[in-house]
Amino acid sequence: MANQPKERSVHFTIVTDKPDFYSWLGERVTIVSIDEHRIAEWKGQHQFFWRVKIEAILEASKQHSGHTIYLDTDTVCFNNLEAMMSCLDQGSNLMHLKEFDFAKTQGGTGKKMKSHGLNKQYGEFVLSESSAMWNAGVVAISEKNNAETTLNNALNACDAMCADNMERKLIEQFSLSLALQANTMTEGKTWFKHYWGNKEQWNEVIADLLAKSLLLNWNLEQAVKEFTTIDLSIPEVIKETKLAKYKNSIKKRLPKL
Repeated sequence: MANQPKERSVHFTIVTDKPDFYSWLGERVTIVSIDEHRIAEWKGQHQFFWRVKIEAILEASKQHSGHTIYLDTDTVCFNNLEAMMSCLDQGSNLMHLKEFDFAKTQGGTGKKMKSHGLNKQYGEFVLSESSAMWNAGVVAISEKNNAETTLNNALNACDAMCADNMERKLIEQFSLSLALQANTMTEGKTWFKHYWGNKEQWNEVIADLLAKSLLLNWNLEQAVKEFTTIDLSIPEVIKETKLAKYKNSIKKRLPKL
């Protein structure tokens, strides 16, 4: 039938320094255990912590062939993935969403990066007006675009930006953006929520699910069934009011006083 979903072989890999936390998932996932020495190595010569993320995606991509799909731990799938897989089949890469084009950036970090690096070469890429910043909560690389090559290009760009003393806040995200947008790009927000800006509410829901799973001795299938009953309309991002920003600023400064 024309509309019948394509049968696929799907493998899940968790890269973690806490492998015991995931033993209850059984053989349904591949656990790649890393320690502090591996993490230090992955930080690279400039000891940039978020470089570890790119290395982790690269390590996971080596476990199985096919498309490589990485998800931050603060993401949740809320839609059927067949259309997303079709995009990957056609050679499109995905990141969660396009945050801004450097030609039109208004944010402070984007302006700093543009002012510092416009028209400079970083690895295989040049930061130009046509470059875009994509959110790296979701990173998916089509099998057609060779994940190992793509991710090594991202690592080289990341190292070059660190060496150039680029504003570090979003270096690993921009490195991935440059490497993936060398091919066609699609936004992953159609299939995934990235709740980086509302972790408090989402973590309550997740903690409740994990507590039930533990107390009722559920297996993975039972936990997944329970997940399908959860209301996923919780906002991904809640903007702080000026008062909340002020309170958080005070909290951060208190230990230093």
